[in-house]
Amino acid sequence: MDLRKTRFTEMLIRANGLDPKDFQCWVFCPGMRFHSPDKWWGDQGRRDFPHEGLDFCLYEDGSGRLRRLDRQTRIPVMHDGVVRSVFADYLGQAVVIEHEKTQPEIDTLISIYAHTRPLDHIKPGAVVSRGDIIATIADTSRSKATILPHLHVTLGLPSPDLVFETFVWNDMRDPGLVALLNPQGVIDWPWLALDPPKTKRSCLY
Repeated sequence: MDLRKTRFTEMLIRANGLDPKDFQCWVFCPGMRFHSPDKWWGDQGRRDFPHEGLDFCLYEDGSGRLRRLDRQTRIPVMHDGVVRSVFADYLGQAVVIEHEKTQPEIDTLISIYAHTRPLDHIKPGAVVSRGDIIATIADTSRSKATILPHLHVTLGLPSPDLVFETFVWNDMRDPGLVALLNPQGVIDWPWLALDPPKTKRSCLY
């Protein structure tokens, strides 16, 4: 299913005081992309489950240098919506937001912003508008996974059987609860995928 582009990257650049001319493109290690079977951290072995979303961590600046998002990075929401769940994930917390009529032929869409530190007012029932800051990226320095700070984004179509009050990570892996969509098409910004030989140098500490 093709999704209409959002202004997510533009909003993130503006929210963090970056110069759009100095944010040339997103950069993805092979394991960062949707449905990747591999990790991009640690031993870069196989994941337990294909990647449920897209990991935003690296970008190329105007001089061609590789830059990273950090735990100060402010995260904007893609669309108007309502916070339906906030739960602990492997590296921080995940915010689940329900959106109505944001895409052609889609009545209800959920976006999940994971590995974050939500702002104090981001709780179930909170109403958010496109571009509102909902969180910052979580600090991963104490993680046993030895992984860089990053934002995980999942998009999906929720089933009527989905219970937001008890939502956990594994619910994203159940196609009977969430039909996952590829977020790559909505990021509205150039991107490139690193070749495997460059992955270890760029995606690890």
